[in-house]
Amino acid sequence: MEKDFIKDFRVSLELEGEKRISCNDLFDLMENISKFGSISRAAAEMGISYRYAWGIVGIAEKALGIHLVHRQVGGFEGGGTSLSKEGRELLEQYKSFKQEVDLQLEHFSNRASTRKDCSFADETAGVASAGEHLLLASTMEPVETGLLDVLEEAFFQSTGILVRHVALGSGRALELAQKGRVDMALTHAPALEEKFMQQGWGISIIPVMSNGFVLAGPDVDTAGLKSLDHASGVKEAFRCIAAAAAPFVSRGDRSGTHLRELHIWEDAGVTPGGDWYSISSGIAGNMGVLRLAQGKRAYALVDRATFVLSRSADSMKIYRGNEEGTALPGELDNIFSLVLVNPQRVQTVNFQGALRFARWIREAQAIRIIEGFGRESYDRPLFMNVGDV
Repeated sequence: MEKDFIKDFRVSLELEGEKRISCNDLFDLMENISKFGSISRAAAEMGISYRYAWGIVGIAEKALGIHLVHRQVGGFEGGGTSLSKEGRELLEQYKSFKQEVDLQLEHFSNRASTRKDCSFADETAGVASAGEHLLLASTMEPVETGLLDVLEEAFFQSTGILVRHVALGSGRALELAQKGRVDMALTHAPALEEKFMQQGWGISIIPVMSNGFVLAGPDVDTAGLKSLDHASGVKEAFRCIAAAAAPFVSRGDRSGTHLRELHIWEDAGVTPGGDWYSISSGIAGNMGVLRLAQGKRAYALVDRATFVLSRSADSMKIYRGNEEGTALPGELDNIFSLVLVNPQRVQTVNFQGALRFARWIREAQAIRIIEGFGRESYDRPLFMNVGDV
């Protein structure tokens, strides 16, 4: 009997690059808290301990910088627990994310079942040696949206090679690659990637997909960006934010998003700082930054996929973006590239496995996944294939 890999598919959440928890546990727990109004009852329904339940909530709250639950102690019925507003929003966002991942995996499974006898290579060449796996350090966006999970599962089904990832900012991802702790890195920081190559740590940069940056902000436009000429581009928008001392939330973590933000400030001739400029280095990814910006009625530079996935359009709007025609050419381009580590500099790297993944991700199967991901749930793909640019 064939293994139902969709049924057995599990998603984990990497928090601040160190602590990994099960998304199934966290969000099943939140769903049951919402249903029963009690964390002890929710834990009992899942067959986990009360202590473990509070543990995963505490880890998630600390990493995300928000309260997921409200605790009520005492009372006639012994108190209770309910989801916070942020917790309810996060749960709904996860449900949307999981639905899209499930849809894509189902489509892949259906396609795979119709071509059992026509794999990419002959049957013996298509199966890797038992237990072979690769380690990938990835920037947050492909992980937060769920695209990387789908790509990794499709690659495993095609080759038998398991890819495990750790989600970090691009800077940290390349640091891990340099130290030999991963076999490859998926990043969106061109300057860091070029430096990595020039220093001899990398052997190839392979453009994979794109997903433009956007400058998002509150409906109440405190910086007056609506009145700006679109031809002025994003740097003029940044100048207006600074001049108005309008709240702005920064990743502050040397990620690809943060580095692009710093580049725009530099082009604008502004050194950001003061009470209006918040650095959120303890927040996980662009999703966490966007959620913090919503709470502060602040502006933030994030990627478009995160903005779409977060369903933030009700409370925030995009003030600068490529698709809106409000950015100058190249200002908000955002290309994700696979960086292969030089095996002569880092001898522990599984270079042949990484090279196989690099070739596969530019083939028709991976391109179909990238170009279709998000289309059914959001009426548009979240990423675009960029080809060999």
